[in-house]
Amino acid sequence: MTGWKKKIALLSIVTALALSTALLLASPEHARAASLASRLNHARHQLRHARAHVRAARRAYRHALAVNKAAAIAAAASIPASEDPADTPTPDPTGTAVPTADPSAVPTSDGATPTPAPSVAAAPSPAPGSAVVTVPAARLRQLRAAIRHHRHRVVVLARRVNRLRRELRLQRAAARGDWMPIVRDAARKNGISASGLRRLMSLESGGRAASDNGPFHGLFQYCWSTWRAAWNPFRARSIYDGEAQIRATAVAIRKGFGPSQWPNTYPLAF
Repeated sequence: MTGWKKKIALLSIVTALALSTALLLASPEHARAASLASRLNHARHQLRHARAHVRAARRAYRHALAVNKAAAIAAAASIPASEDPADTPTPDPTGTAVPTADPSAVPTSDGATPTPAPSVAAAPSPAPGSAVVTVPAARLRQLRAAIRHHRHRVVVLARRVNRLRRELRLQRAAARGDWMPIVRDAARKNGISASGLRRLMSLESGGRAASDNGPFHGLFQYCWSTWRAAWNPFRARSIYDGEAQIRATAVAIRKGFGPSQWPNTYPLAF
């Protein structure tokens, strides 16, 4: 083979590979997987922000509680000792003043007047005019409500992330030509046999979503009139959409349309 013939052959191979790759990437499964991946990244970003808001609200609430606790301690320490009712002397009914013994006095051995013992210095009281700062109860209620709100948002976003992750896993498997994850999911949701649904698909199209046989198309060989009928909840999607055909077929079998829709292959599959 001459040099120019080799170049033409190589160019033909490259062109065929490029076209097949473009067609593959343009399939509904690849497009849906790309959309799901974008939505999953966005949901994960929102979930990280919601968790950060929960942590910030908790820190603010703990700080408010610490401020109120410190204010209560400071208020208790600023009460003067003379205001204690136990320290108020009781007046003598006879009018004679009764001296109050100093409990800190230390008696001497010769009966002399006792000398007071050194006393421990009292806790310093706040400076006159200084105000004790506290966090109002309304603010504490707002912080608790914010914590509950952000925690609920975290739960909702975590569920969304898990759902999108499952859908993306199904779509990526379908894009590789592995229909079994979607078959099992559709069969479970409709209460039918997953192995029977897979056998019906193999008998009808061999698992090829782009299969055509005259007026019949797709994995389960639907004609256009049947596909667009009111019974099909997925009729707005393409007839070559593999996931849509699997889920629509599961619905049809659940409704009892199997023997009439696939008279030759349904008895072999189920």
